[in-house]
Amino acid sequence: MQETTTIPDLFVDPVAFIQYFWLQILQLVILFLLYFILTRILRRSLTAMGVGPEASSGIVLISRLVLFAAMVVVIIGFFSSSFAAILSVTTLFGTAIGLAFSQALGNIVSGLYVFAARPFRVGDYVKIGSVEGIVREITLNYTEVLLPDETTQLVPNSKVVTSEVTNYRIEMSDFIDRNEDLESGEDSSVRRSMRRALYRLKDMTGYDEAYRYTFELTFHMNFDHQNLRITFENVCKNWTTRFLTSPSYIVWAAPNACVVYRFSFIVANPMDIIKYGSEFKDDLLQVYWKGA
Repeated sequence: MQETTTIPDLFVDPVAFIQYFWLQILQLVILFLLYFILTRILRRSLTAMGVGPEASSGIVLISRLVLFAAMVVVIIGFFSSSFAAILSVTTLFGTAIGLAFSQALGNIVSGLYVFAARPFRVGDYVKIGSVEGIVREITLNYTEVLLPDETTQLVPNSKVVTSEVTNYRIEMSDFIDRNEDLESGEDSSVRRSMRRALYRLKDMTGYDEAYRYTFELTFHMNFDHQNLRITFENVCKNWTTRFLTSPSYIVWAAPNACVVYRFSFIVANPMDIIKYGSEFKDDLLQVYWKGA
């Protein structure tokens, strides 16, 4: 009569369980090491090959998911003959994950949504809630943003999903088309100049994209707003050579005895927003420091 082999219980005799499944455990350890080593080697190799950060992150993500799936298959193989053991382990891990890693899992789910929805990409200048800057990396857990003061901040992807997101990247052709109906009037020369500059950039670079940054300045009604606007016009004219086109502004709102002006300028490189944005604002505010 043939003896049936009894599989040791992990929770009753863990040593015997490890001895029984030593080959599968070795496979799991190897996969675990590969998970950390190969993903790092892959990222460095892709960078050395000149692959963009966004594509590199996507390839590394796929490799991690494949290795993780392989580890799950090996773990399930431990208990292939014992449904009760599978149930107990999955319950144990489910409880642990639910209690200790709910936030991390939420970030991962949010990260998958960010990869799928693509509200921005690596290199874009964005504003996520109160955080604004250039996107340096998008991972499953967080989005790395280079702030205007040139420090970096890691924004959890759960916050990306629940916050208002502004992407300052524009499609130049679409932007020009949207402004065609504003061709007439006293702004016509400015509009023509903007179109020429954007078409020139498109021809020189081969790209149909730029970055249109906007910000607001608020002044009390007590200011001489006629003189204020003359100052704005002069400052914008002085900055024409640094930006793709001359900066512009509009009256955005007038709340509580104040006037809000919204300014905008267009650059080819998002780093120019960090490089020139603060200096441009400072020139506009000189009239405030002196008192209009």
